[in-house]
Amino acid sequence: MIAVFVAVVGIIVFVVFGNSSSDIEKGSKPIIDQILQEQFDLDRSCDDVTITEDNGDNTYVGKAELDNGAVINVNIEYFPKKDKIYVEIPYSEVLLLN
Repeated sequence: MIAVFVAVVGIIVFVVFGNSSSDIEKGSKPIIDQILQEQFDLDRSCDDVTITEDNGDNTYVGKAELDNGAVINVNIEYFPKKDKIYVEIPYSEVLLLN
């Protein structure tokens, strides 16, 4: 049996003042809210995002703490020239919330 994991990506234009980790963490929160609420129809919101790994090419691995205390893994990509943040929540993480 082959398991297929689908990743969901949220895209939002977000003005980031600089590209410090804390700015990217703050900018990721509303995207995570949007993905959880609109794509997965979950009544959850993101309280905090912490970047745990900087891959060095404007891609990051992080943890998102939700309003119910759950923590999920997220992937974040920042495009400084376009001022865009992309967030990916692996579907396997969403399954843990149900």
